[in-house]
Amino acid sequence: MAEYRGLGFDPVPGNPDTVAEAARHYTDTATHLAQIPSPGEIPEWAGRSARAQADRAERTAAGLATTREALRAAAGVLEDWAGILVANHRRAEDLDRRAIAARQAVTAARDDVEQAETEAQFSPATQPNLTAARARLTARQDDLDRVLAEARDLDRAHRTEAIRVAERLTALGEGTPLPETPVFAGITTHLDTFSAAGRELGVTVAKTPVVPVTPPPGAVSAFAAALGGR
Repeated sequence: MAEYRGLGFDPVPGNPDTVAEAARHYTDTATHLAQIPSPGEIPEWAGRSARAQADRAERTAAGLATTREALRAAAGVLEDWAGILVANHRRAEDLDRRAIAARQAVTAARDDVEQAETEAQFSPATQPNLTAARARLTARQDDLDRVLAEARDLDRAHRTEAIRVAERLTALGEGTPLPETPVFAGITTHLDTFSAAGRELGVTVAKTPVVPVTPPPGAVSAFAAALGGR
């Protein structure tokens, strides 16, 4: 977890490398699922048992196709998220550098005020210096407050978009349209931690296929192998 000494908190939690790795894993899993052979056609003369088995195989194939598409769509969401996280981290690092410099300026200005107060006690003629030093301290504190306010805005936008990402991933499992991503004025779209939407990925896979099926012999082991990348 990144440390932001100047800001005092992490406004953009999340690891873009972890998110990108998850996206690759889901893409690879979808590719493995695509390699599972489809059931062949049953000839006209086949009996009831064979036709029932063929029906189950077709439903299983349809379920695998649904899961495959959901995984690919989820990978796309995560790829976008990883890129945004990289940009967000750069933004947070810039804010942190500015906050560190602003804190140093506040410390220096506070020292100047203390020195000016001491001088004013012994020499009233130096009172204007004290007034000026206090004005500089106020200005430096305002600079720091502005940087921290930007960081808080970033944090709020980041967490709001995390909810949006979770909704998009949930929609993949429910078959509903993906919500549009909102635009935040002056700030690139922000995303929250990988764990928040990672839970939704599990829901996505668990919800597909939506129709219970009984797979033919070998389909279960093939599907498990695909998910495990074996």
